[in-house]
Amino acid sequence: MPHIDDESLALHALGEDVLETGQRTHLDACHTCAQTVRELTRVATGARPSGADPELVPPDPAVWTRVHEELGLSDVPDVLPPPPAPQAPRAAEDGSSAPTVPDELAARRERRGWLPALVAASTALVLGVAGGVLWERRDLEPAETTVASAVLDPLPDWAGSSGEAVLQTTAEGRREIVVSVDAPAPAGTFREVWLLKPDVSGLVSLGVLEGDQGRFDVPEGLDVAAYSVVDISEEHLDGDPAHSGDSVVRGSLAS
Repeated sequence: MPHIDDESLALHALGEDVLETGQRTHLDACHTCAQTVRELTRVATGARPSGADPELVPPDPAVWTRVHEELGLSDVPDVLPPPPAPQAPRAAEDGSSAPTVPDELAARRERRGWLPALVAASTALVLGVAGGVLWERRDLEPAETTVASAVLDPLPDWAGSSGEAVLQTTAEGRREIVVSVDAPAPAGTFREVWLLKPDVSGLVSLGVLEGDQGRFDVPEGLDVAAYSVVDISEEHLDGDPAHSGDSVVRGSLAS
């Protein structure tokens, strides 16, 4: 299975339930994705406010304008209220001046009124930093290395079909076969990807192809030099795991 996309990892780090069952299984086994989530979680944790009802001081409106500019946000009306007009203090019974209870409640409501805006800005900043972390990681990690490739030619019953396959090694040292195919898919059938010996004396299933392209792990220890032929077959929902004998496209890997 390919790595989880950057947006899903960032939302998962923010506590959003966005991962599907297959992605959660991949995250448990993939060191790269798990490390990315850990880094993004540290960013998100550092950006979240802690404590109940903190006493916040409204920032200068220029701060919110600068946040808009940095994040490239569209122009929207200011969400921060204008600074309250100064009010004359009410004289206390002892002659000293003291704020009235309504004044204190109004100030507290004012702080709470713009708190969601700061939380939204904080979340946007976390996503921005997350994107930077992911981009930096992508630059630091070497890309997949292409080892061999193959043009997949149609078999006689599938004239007009085509495909290609690429053997790659990942940054972690895994071997993967990336395939694509252009062929009609009749209803009630599915496609399966295989590695065969040139004389078709042995074959290994890599898995079911969903759609017209996919990425498959090569079993550890399998000699790809011996199983060098990539085959995509049309299979029927008959419960038989063996090759149907109906190959759509086929080709030999070559460096």
